[in-house]
Amino acid sequence: MIVKDLRITSREPIVFIHSSKTGIVDEESQFVRIRSAKEQIAAKAIVTEDLVKPDEIGLPKYLLEKLRVKEGDQVNVQPRSRPLGYQAIRKKFKGKKWTKDDIQTILEQIYKHMLSDLEIASFALAQQFQRLDLDEIEYLAKGIAYYGENLEFDEPVYDKHSIGGLPGNKVSLLIVPIVAAQGLLIPKTSSRAITSPSGTADTMEVLAPVSFSAEEILEIAPKSRGMIVWGGTMDLVPVDDIIIERAERPLSLDPQSLIVSSILSKKISMSVKNLVLDMPIGKGTKVEKREDAFELANIFVEIGRRVGIRVDCALTYGNQPLGHAIGPALEAREALLTLTGKGPTSVREKSEELAGILFEMGNLSQKGQGARLAEDVLSSGKALQKFREIIEAQGGNPNVKPDDLPIGQYTADVTAPRDGYIVEINNRDIKFLARVLGAPSSKGAGIYLNYKIGDFVKKGDVLATFYAESEGPLDEALKQLNSHKFYTLEGMVLDRISR
Repeated sequence: MIVKDLRITSREPIVFIHSSKTGIVDEESQFVRIRSAKEQIAAKAIVTEDLVKPDEIGLPKYLLEKLRVKEGDQVNVQPRSRPLGYQAIRKKFKGKKWTKDDIQTILEQIYKHMLSDLEIASFALAQQFQRLDLDEIEYLAKGIAYYGENLEFDEPVYDKHSIGGLPGNKVSLLIVPIVAAQGLLIPKTSSRAITSPSGTADTMEVLAPVSFSAEEILEIAPKSRGMIVWGGTMDLVPVDDIIIERAERPLSLDPQSLIVSSILSKKISMSVKNLVLDMPIGKGTKVEKREDAFELANIFVEIGRRVGIRVDCALTYGNQPLGHAIGPALEAREALLTLTGKGPTSVREKSEELAGILFEMGNLSQKGQGARLAEDVLSSGKALQKFREIIEAQGGNPNVKPDDLPIGQYTADVTAPRDGYIVEINNRDIKFLARVLGAPSSKGAGIYLNYKIGDFVKKGDVLATFYAESEGPLDEALKQLNSHKFYTLEGMVLDRISR
């Protein structure tokens, strides 16, 4: 068939064929296999009467680049049969161990778009219900890192990463400038939020662009000593991005093996040698029990050793959101305030502790003394100055002030129904409600908590303020409060069970 450039920018593996050619579409999956002189992919076929002629196949820009073709070229188009990768995936549902070849086949076919969304979802679900052993996780981490860019720096690279799950966890915006201000190289890459109201890249994007090519990072990072960027645009770990976008995010899945392999594959690609891993523990986080956290931490440390990365895991308090702000713009505001010495104590102290571990790993301080050095860097204003340099290096306004950042204009206060002490703030409910409000795609959406666990409130006090960029999400979030009461006051009925 003859290639037609549809001049659309969709990154979904879709193609358009004429209604007279439905015979080449696989009846079960609605996919076709397309082979050019250099590449082959599978894509979902959309039937049309007028966008293409009977002998044409319409491709978006993304697939033109993948197939390395241009308008007018010829490609071979056939029905897609069940791929080998799916047969390998099914082994795990039968309780069998994946070999290195199995994982290589699966990842290669994900990269080449040979698997459908349902088949990729089954790959994630298999890991959700059948835990992988250390060998399988090692193969997965190395395999994901194999596809895409690999950046090489002329000096050791340091990094901080969180496994996620804790709303309001904006500490990377403090740790990166604290560490960079002391001369260590910390070009931090981050995913966008999967299940939380804001990922590090989502929050940083409020202050500066986060989409950079590998060449730009190699040029900028050694000068600024630190960056906070999104890994998705530099083709860093494209297989991981596909799994997140087409399986983990829509299904709200985060299997243990994909948490480990996703994080460490990014670090392999960025040549990270020293990593501090933030692992929040608490109700509503990804790891709720201390014993599970120890198990996961040991897996990270061991897989890190196997792939050449020193990993120090910090098990951190996660029984309630960190700080008061949840949502991209609100969190960016709070990070800036903390850098100026006015933010919440919890955000400052956690940032100092984690940055201190990196100082100790980099031999800038003795063991147990790193947090004190980090505190000095933060209180002296050096971290704020460095953060403004990083913002400028990434194309943002270095003179931005917290109040300059726009937040949702549609607001509603949630008030206390009676007097009492706050004994619980539910992380899951907070994340759910913030996402209903529009976070993270709506940068100004989110929740600001006025009180935390242990505080005493009186009837009518404003517990929290909801922010949205339009009325619909705000109204829906308020309706959801009936089933997602994120605050628990002392003495309130927790549940009711009856016949």
